[in-house]
Amino acid sequence: MFLKRIEILGFKSFADKTIIDFSDGITALLGPNGCGKSNIVDAVKWVLGEQSVRNMRAERMDDVIFSGTEHRKALSAAEVTLVIANETGVLELERPEIAIKRRIFREGENEYILNGNSVRLKEIRELFFDTGIGKSAYSIMEQGRIDQILSTRPEERRYLFEEAAGITKFLARSNEAERKLTRTEENMNQVENILREVRRSHEVLKKQTEKTMAYRRLREEIFTLDRNLKLQQWQKLEDTRDERTRQLENKAKQYTEIARRIQEIKNTLASKLDTVNTMESRLIENQKQLYGLDLEKENLQRQIRQIRDNRNESEEILKTFGAREKNAAASLKELAEQKARREVDLVNFQDRIKEIEASIISCAGTIKSSESRIQQISTDTESSNAALIKEEKLREGLQDDLRTLTDDIVRELEKHLSDSDRSTRRKLKDRINSGINELRIRLKGRLSLFGDRRNLAGGGKSREILEQTAVYFDELSAEIEALAGFIEEYWASGADFLEEFLTPEGIITRKRELDDKISTSKEKTASLKERILALGEEKSSLSQQIQKFRESMEEFRVAQARTTTQAAAVRDALASLARETETEEKHLDEIRQQIVAENHKIKNFIQQVDLLIQKQDEFTKQQEKLRGDMVGLESGISRENKKMAGREEELQSLSSKRGALELEKEKIRMELGYLSEEEKQLLEDFRDRHSRELADFADIKGSITRAARDIREELAKVKGELKALGQVNLMAPEEFVEVAERYEFLNGQLTDLQKGKNDLVQVTEEIRRESVAKFIQTYQDIRHNFHLVFRRLFGGGKAEIRLQNSEDPLNSGVEILAQPPGKKLENISLLSGGERSLCGVALLFATFMVKPSPFCILDEIDAALDEANIQRFIGILTEFGQKSQFVVITHNKKTAAGAGSLLGVTMQESGVSRLITLKLDEKEQNSNDEKPLKAN
Repeated sequence: MFLKRIEILGFKSFADKTIIDFSDGITALLGPNGCGKSNIVDAVKWVLGEQSVRNMRAERMDDVIFSGTEHRKALSAAEVTLVIANETGVLELERPEIAIKRRIFREGENEYILNGNSVRLKEIRELFFDTGIGKSAYSIMEQGRIDQILSTRPEERRYLFEEAAGITKFLARSNEAERKLTRTEENMNQVENILREVRRSHEVLKKQTEKTMAYRRLREEIFTLDRNLKLQQWQKLEDTRDERTRQLENKAKQYTEIARRIQEIKNTLASKLDTVNTMESRLIENQKQLYGLDLEKENLQRQIRQIRDNRNESEEILKTFGAREKNAAASLKELAEQKARREVDLVNFQDRIKEIEASIISCAGTIKSSESRIQQISTDTESSNAALIKEEKLREGLQDDLRTLTDDIVRELEKHLSDSDRSTRRKLKDRINSGINELRIRLKGRLSLFGDRRNLAGGGKSREILEQTAVYFDELSAEIEALAGFIEEYWASGADFLEEFLTPEGIITRKRELDDKISTSKEKTASLKERILALGEEKSSLSQQIQKFRESMEEFRVAQARTTTQAAAVRDALASLARETETEEKHLDEIRQQIVAENHKIKNFIQQVDLLIQKQDEFTKQQEKLRGDMVGLESGISRENKKMAGREEELQSLSSKRGALELEKEKIRMELGYLSEEEKQLLEDFRDRHSRELADFADIKGSITRAARDIREELAKVKGELKALGQVNLMAPEEFVEVAERYEFLNGQLTDLQKGKNDLVQVTEEIRRESVAKFIQTYQDIRHNFHLVFRRLFGGGKAEIRLQNSEDPLNSGVEILAQPPGKKLENISLLSGGERSLCGVALLFATFMVKPSPFCILDEIDAALDEANIQRFIGILTEFGQKSQFVVITHNKKTAAGAGSLLGVTMQESGVSRLITLKLDEKEQNSNDEKPLKAN
């Protein structure tokens, strides 16, 4: 058996249908990284049943479907077909070629097809049991898989030995048997629980069935006895009914004869009676007429009385209506007066509202004009403040001029005093200096005070600033006058000095000019002060007036609201008065209409009384005439009655006889009715008691000879026995049959389950014994082979395989120890990467020596090997390639050179893999002097 070909369509990068034919021996699969080589390995694993998305290098299973490229659309399905040659019959199918196909759709649906037939994944897996082929077997070895085998836990390495020993199928069957055994034990427990319940029901129903059968027997006896008793009673009732029927017929004949004679007498009396009846009819008619006339007279009298009473009542009503009319007229007059007063009040309120509204408008106008005036005052105040600031600037200029003038005076005085005598000049100089210094100090203080006040003054303090400025200018003028007086004291100091001070160009003249300007500024400042004060007072007065007007307006509005409310109340009162007036007017009209109606009724009453009195007189005359006719009719009736008296006596005698016969007939009929009712009740009682018809047994009524007393005594006895049974389950026999059948069935099921359990235990033990034997033998063979292959690959050294638990080999872990040349024996997890890869190759080929897989795919397991190890690897691979088919995915040229066939995978179109096949007819064999390995 070997892998013949793989057909791929839409799987991963194989967008187009790709057929890969394999030959026996070694086939090398080459190609650059990313071209899709490993996708072929994934395809083989996938078709063999791989379910792990991670092992398929995908996120979801439908990711294996070609997802499209820039130039190709994505496909909706993917399928892979594995064709295996089976001429040797390794697979348990009698076919030389086996095709296994797996297909997946975008919707997630999976299909497994074996030789064209849809199968389950389980059947695919069972087909490859113990062949070394499968998603978890050693027929597919990848570099990562080797590392996984070597680095995994010892318990997880055991599957290689199980697969090589050929016990995978046995273990699967053993697991299946154990699962069946567990299910069987669970089913047995369930059946035993059910059986216990059914057994209890079986015993209870068995006792109930025996009781029910006794009950049914007694019920049958009761039925028979009661039926016979009821049949005797029925027969007796029929005999009595026949006798009474005969008696009724005889009485009927006698009754018929008497009835005929009575009819003859009645016919005779009928003619007489017709005459009497006619007379009596006339008499009765007269009596009726007389009685009717009496009733009519009484009725007329009642009507007259009623009419008179109605007349009196109408007169009383008329009086009442008259009084009510007067009262209504008075009320109407009072309402009119109230309405007039209310209307006057309403007019007054309306006038008042108009006055208030006019006052409000006037106040609003005054407030508006005052606010306009206040706005104008604010504007004037701002203008005055501006003029004040201007005057301040002018004052500052005058101050500068004054300082200059003062300095000139000092210099002139010093110059003048320089020519005077020393003592006088010293005194004068001291006084002038003292005076000027004092003046300067005072001026400096005044300037500082004025500056501080000016800085502190705001727009709201204009009046205070003006007052301070005026005081300052008064003090300044006084100081200047004092300086002038001081200078006058020294007028005689010299003509040149006086000329200089008094000429138009002199200092005094300039001082006077300053005085004039200061005086003018003072006047302007005073004028501005007065204007600002006047404006402030006017503004304050206007503000007070506005406040007063606003208060007045608020009072007017309150008065307006109050007056409006009062006016509304008056309007409501007027409306109410109008409604009351309208109601009273309607009431007065109704009273007047009723007065007219009552007067009309009184008039009609008088006319009706007159007519009724006339009718009463007519009725009295008719009564007198009828009484005379009635006397004649009574006499004739008396004569005819005497003639009929004799015949009536005979008729009475016959009637008495007929009545007696009628009573006897009725008595017999009633007795017959009682008998029929008793018979009916008898039949109904029997039907209700036994749900059967007594008439069905009518043919045996005459055959019952046993006395009724004996039957009653036996019936009472049987009923006592039935009562002693107590409560009975009438369905017990049927239920017992069902439970008995179920009991037998469950017993059989329990027996079958026990037998099945025993068989499963025996099968499990046999499988285990056989599996242990095969596993131990395979373990020992692989252990021996692993040592040989290891030494060949490493050129010496030592390797061991050990079971962690030799007592339970099927559950034991497998430890691998290796000792490359020149190193100590240690666990393979401590080896280098290349050594670990070589150990994995040694373990793989050691397994192949025990049980070679028909084909094996090696995916870059030589990647970590150096050149020397590659040579050894190729040598062993070539040797095993003579017995098994190998597909090697490699990048190593030497490994490829050792293959009999080469397959290339390229990706000329981005994202799409293509296959190139090359057959090597002749190739050089790597020289190898070592002897071939032989398996134990």
